[in-house]
Amino acid sequence: MKPMMPLLASVYLFGMSLADLPSFDWQAALFVGAVVAVVAAVVIVAAIATPLVAIQAGATLIGTAIAIGTIAVVTGVLGGTAAGLYWGRQGDIEHGKQLEEIASQSNQLHITFTPSASDPEKAADFECNIIIYKEIDLNSRPPKVREETLHLTGESAAEFYQLVEQKLQQWFSGSVLADADSLPRRVSLYMTPTPGEGVYERLKSLVEAEATREVIVQRVDGPWKPTENETRDK
Repeated sequence: MKPMMPLLASVYLFGMSLADLPSFDWQAALFVGAVVAVVAAVVIVAAIATPLVAIQAGATLIGTAIAIGTIAVVTGVLGGTAAGLYWGRQGDIEHGKQLEEIASQSNQLHITFTPSASDPEKAADFECNIIIYKEIDLNSRPPKVREETLHLTGESAAEFYQLVEQKLQQWFSGSVLADADSLPRRVSLYMTPTPGEGVYERLKSLVEAEATREVIVQRVDGPWKPTENETRDK
């Protein structure tokens, strides 16, 4: 048994060091390790019970059981380690794809208009909704993005555009994942219901004036539709 003690100690220290690795699936490691250890013990016992493997002369039953257990544990730890690293890596790949999807959403801002009470096909004066997508808990599995709607209402055109300007300043001053790759921000204006004459041009010029980085302004001749599978705050 003494020759096995350094091996057991090395395996234990190696296993403990994995706790510091971010890409390690402990659930998979424990499950696979336990299965491998049991299977290894059963195979060894079965081999000893047949003429294939003979018990050395003078070996005690307790000593044989300890040897079998040691081999099974070492085999289980190695199998569990391999499984944990593999599935941990797979989890990192999936997490990276999810972050890319969030990056393509959180760099967008949508502007929609409120239907007029007298004519739902036309937009109410001095009102709009600004929809942004906030990154939250990016380290979670899966990471999340929250859809947030800000309703703006002004008593006059001057007050309305000032409110929009303030929100645009806040949005451009914040950072999102896509900024790290120098990707442009995207602002979409949805023209159903139809706003008054010149509203699109004024809002477009506001966006371009407040932009602190490259921005793409898009006119959408249709209604805005909610993004599926997102958390929403209003």
